[in-house]
Amino acid sequence: MFMTTLVLIVAVALILGGFYYWARRQGLLTTEQAAEGKQGTRRISLLTEAVAYVGAVLILAGGIAAVGQRLHSITPWGRVGIVAGAAVFFLLAGIMVRRVQEPAIQRLVDVVWFLSVAAAGWAAGFAAHDVYGNTDQVTALAVGISVTVYAAVLWLVRRHALENFALFTGLIVTICGTIVTIDNSPPSLAFAISLWVFGLAWAGLGWRRYVEPLWVAVPSGVILALIAPSLAAGEYGWVYAIGIATAAAAMGASVPLRNTPLLALGTLAMFGYVTGVVVRYFHQSLGLPGALAIAGVLILGLAVVSARLMRTTHPRKPEGSGAAPSHTTQSPKPEEPSAEKPSHRDLPRAS
Repeated sequence: MFMTTLVLIVAVALILGGFYYWARRQGLLTTEQAAEGKQGTRRISLLTEAVAYVGAVLILAGGIAAVGQRLHSITPWGRVGIVAGAAVFFLLAGIMVRRVQEPAIQRLVDVVWFLSVAAAGWAAGFAAHDVYGNTDQVTALAVGISVTVYAAVLWLVRRHALENFALFTGLIVTICGTIVTIDNSPPSLAFAISLWVFGLAWAGLGWRRYVEPLWVAVPSGVILALIAPSLAAGEYGWVYAIGIATAAAAMGASVPLRNTPLLALGTLAMFGYVTGVVVRYFHQSLGLPGALAIAGVLILGLAVVSARLMRTTHPRKPEGSGAAPSHTTQSPKPEEPSAEKPSHRDLPRAS
């Protein structure tokens, strides 16, 4: 379980890092986001910061374990008070140091406010379930609403990555809680379609810069839209078409955007859905070996297509590009008809 969580965290970090590098290279970061992490003179090394986070995590884990051992002896309102107090503590800690320009302190503010949101959701869960005796479905909805509202307020104050991700997570919990509250045993199709639509909408809002930062909102929405159809594909075969179409759209969009992480996400999703379709519909007629052989051929074709798309997203530089630039040849001005216009209003003009 620990290794799975660690691998998942590393994978998400690599994806977000890739999108951040792409957004910075394309000039899609706002002035504030571009300056984030570069404010002031660095006085705390990254190693010291990492060791401090490890120590804080151990202290937090120890506190949670101590409370968990005495959880049954604490009254319901006492549980709510302890967790709510932790939420207030993390909130005040961030408020006290948010004006400090040290980059490490700025990252610390994001972390403690993210923990404050998590503690607030936990307190809402204790209140809904243990104090008022609501069902698990209503408790999930209460947690989702509380996390969404609280995270939205913090995001409006500080539009950074962790605040954006907390708001995104709260909306997912709210959607799932609404579905299970309406129907105690909803079909998997309800979750798949709802989360797929929400993922596409969130990615679109991130691309239009309604939910910033773009490099967090877009990959979060794309990943959710790519994964959501798999929740119902095993029960409803036609949902594979939605997953394959979404993966193909991600791969296609990566070419004009020159976005390698988006291409990688679309390729992995396409691999999973194509393999699932072949095994589901051909393993009985051709047998499992034949179905796997067909899947292998399709995967090889997918690899060839991905390689070609990868080459397109990273075009070769013309020969002699390393030579000194000629003073007689100048690039066209943006006002001239020969100047290339950007494909998106947020992309920089090509020179």
